[in-house]
Amino acid sequence: MEPRWAAARRIEEWAGETRVNLVRIVALVVFYGQHLVLGHWLADTPLHPGYHKAVTTLVIAWGFAAVALHACLGRRYVPHWLKYAATAWDVAMVTVLVAISGGPSSPLVVLYFLVVATAPLRLSLRLVYCGTLGAVAGYLVLLGHAKWIAETAAVPRHHQVIFALGLGVAGLLAGQVVRQARRVADGYPVSVKGSG
Repeated sequence: MEPRWAAARRIEEWAGETRVNLVRIVALVVFYGQHLVLGHWLADTPLHPGYHKAVTTLVIAWGFAAVALHACLGRRYVPHWLKYAATAWDVAMVTVLVAISGGPSSPLVVLYFLVVATAPLRLSLRLVYCGTLGAVAGYLVLLGHAKWIAETAAVPRHHQVIFALGLGVAGLLAGQVVRQARRVADGYPVSVKGSG
């Protein structure tokens, strides 16, 4: 690994994890606020108490993990496994949230794309691969849960394939961001003919 890339990655990995965690906390507040406003005050029918309790419990657990991560990052404690654990936790939380919110037909499945989108901010190509594969695996678990446990209405097979392919392409694009950042850190020639 080149010295410039190693130095840039070490600093930006911590900064990226910090930014991702800040976005995670803000997103939890915004999405839970939306849940409360639409579910309690603007809905035609009130939320089922069991569903509301499950979502609240999930958000509290996710929030505690974000606060614990914030404490680690504030002390500059960033072991190599931390980014993988945070990403795996996000995939697990998204999977549970979507499962209790209507399964794979829920609009909340787009949250898997947010997990993939956060991976390149840590400047780790391996994390991009793990995050993408984790999101696809979470979606497959969700499909299995819907079919064999919840027995909810099936999502058409071509929708499933398109969604999984979309996650894969998002992962490829996220990987290109990390590769491009590495080229910039390594200092490729600045003057390129034809660039504007």
